Amino acid sequence: MTPENPNFEMAGLCSRCQHTRLVESSKGATFLLCELSKIDARFPKYPRLPVLACSGYEPRTQDIVPSPHP
Repeated sequence: MTPENPNFEMAGLCSRCQHTRLVESSKGATFLLCELSKIDARFPKYPRLPVLACSGYEPRTQDIVPSPHP
């Protein structure tokens, strides 16, 4: 799943949230990581998609780019 992939929008709010980071595994799979999970246990690290409601949602102002898995 990447921003160019039509399935990306099917991720719900996460595809448009500033707290989302796209993580690519060494095998080429991509995941949406919620950065809020680092500071608030209420947010899952890898949320179950699609996310239709989220108290931490904030619209993204910049494009999301893949980053390697930490």
